Formats: sequence, C-alpha cells, structure tokens
Amino acid sequence: MTTRPAESQTSDLDLSAAIMTATGRTPAIFRQPGQALVSFEFKDDEESRAVIVAYATGELVQPVRRFAACRAWLYRQAKGVKP
Repeated sequence: MTTRPAESQTSDLDLSAAIMTATGRTPAIFRQPGQALVSFEFKDDEESRAVIVAYATGELVQPVRRFAACRAWLYRQAKGVKP
C-alpha cells in the first residue's frame, strides 16, 4: 500500500504567496465542489511548516518583490479556476 505525501491546504492567498516565496514550489490550485474559495495545496514538510508558523506569528521576513510576484501569479491562477 502506498501512501500519498501529506499536504497543507489553505485558501489564504498571502500565506500561499509566502510559502511559494520561501520554498520556490508552486501549489496545486483547485476549488472543492460547492465551495466559493479556491484552495492552495503545498507539500507538508518541515520547510513549509516553518513558513506557516513564522507567518502566523508575524516573524516572517521575505523579499517584497518576489512575494508580490508570487501573490500576483497565484491571484491570476486562482481567477482561472472554474467553479
């Protein structure tokens, strides 16, 4: 039996941009049936969890331009996800 790697999901665009900025990984982007918000899914590993904790505590410091570029890209991708 194979197990699927653990994933972290969020609908928070800024958190997703922070994870993407820190890890360089793009998330899976999808909309659950019947849900209005898009979800972003990242690999749940130590690096992603560290970003999530730093973001939640207000201690995360990142390059503004890279963060803004990731956020803009995620926003465009989310707009294209069909309901």
